Amino acid sequence: MTLPRTAVAASALMLALMAGPALAQSAHAGHAGHGAPAAAPLKTKLDPGGLYEIVFNTADNTVLVAAVGPRGESRARIHRLNGADLTPAGEPIDVAANPLYGLGFNSRTQTLYGTATRSGSVDAVDVRTGRVIGHIADAGNESAHVREAIVDEAANKVYVSVVGGEPGDASRPNQIWVIDGATNTLERKIDVQVGGLTGVALDAANNRLFVTGMGSHDVGVVDLATGATVSRWAVGSERPTNVAFDARGGRLFVASQGGGDLTVMNAADGAVIRKVPTGEGALSVAYSAGNDRIYVANRVAGTVTVVSGADYSVLANVETGTFPQTIAVDPASNRVYVTNKARGLPRNAPAGTPVPEDANGDTVVVIQP
Repeated sequence: MTLPRTAVAASALMLALMAGPALAQSAHAGHAGHGAPAAAPLKTKLDPGGLYEIVFNTADNTVLVAAVGPRGESRARIHRLNGADLTPAGEPIDVAANPLYGLGFNSRTQTLYGTATRSGSVDAVDVRTGRVIGHIADAGNESAHVREAIVDEAANKVYVSVVGGEPGDASRPNQIWVIDGATNTLERKIDVQVGGLTGVALDAANNRLFVTGMGSHDVGVVDLATGATVSRWAVGSERPTNVAFDARGGRLFVASQGGGDLTVMNAADGAVIRKVPTGEGALSVAYSAGNDRIYVANRVAGTVTVVSGADYSVLANVETGTFPQTIAVDPASNRVYVTNKARGLPRNAPAGTPVPEDANGDTVVVIQP
């Protein structure tokens, strides 16, 4: 479902004047339900592109963006951008030797953890020096489909999702890798009883993880002390892909690609509180605790839906780019950062086929609170 869109040219012009000529801007946003529409987002295009995940560094107010580069080229980088205006914040970090897709970040140690899906490994990068300081892999398993990296800063642990097959399939296990951040080594592996494990959220106070089973259409609860999958809760939507956790409110927010919606669940018992249609291909979700808003990136629709955490009304449906991918939040300002992938070539395109121009792809945008 794609929600209505309304031009907000005046807001776009104001942001353009604030941003200066170095930044492009999008002049489209829409709203439904209560509240005013979000302002048109600031936007910058990155080269190399092939953008995936984004994280916010609270130590210096920068964003770090994974870019794997064009297919067939060895130009993978981690872009560094100033959070205020999306201008470069130093030279990109060269990760061409092992391109990184998913990102988790420890702001205390200034260590970035990136999932290298092609090689089935995780690299730890010191963002102060740009050096790879750790390479984590499961010996003899180079095909591990590593996806998300979630950091527990206080415990200095990293939790990495490994996408597997059906629940209990020993040949393709769904796993969580636990990485010791002090040594950047694989501490243990936890087998998880969901199908097609994708997203992960941490409940540090209760020492548990919430994981999405995209294949089994549920959320699993993993007790980190025992490694047991202690609960599985049906989401009631197709292909739940990512999950965010609201510690103060005890809620889960689940984005489902197949259903094109957001499911709000009680984190104590898995009861469904509300279902909110957002847009086709709802892929990523993030929660901004500072202003109690939920953000859902709808990859196929090309929008990010802003949902009120108070009454679950849709506040805005913002056009951010071609394929909205992932979301990061600045907890101090409540600014939201979104990566957008570009249109590419089909997998069977003949060698030498030119990549189509896409002005709205390979971009990062800022949605103002």
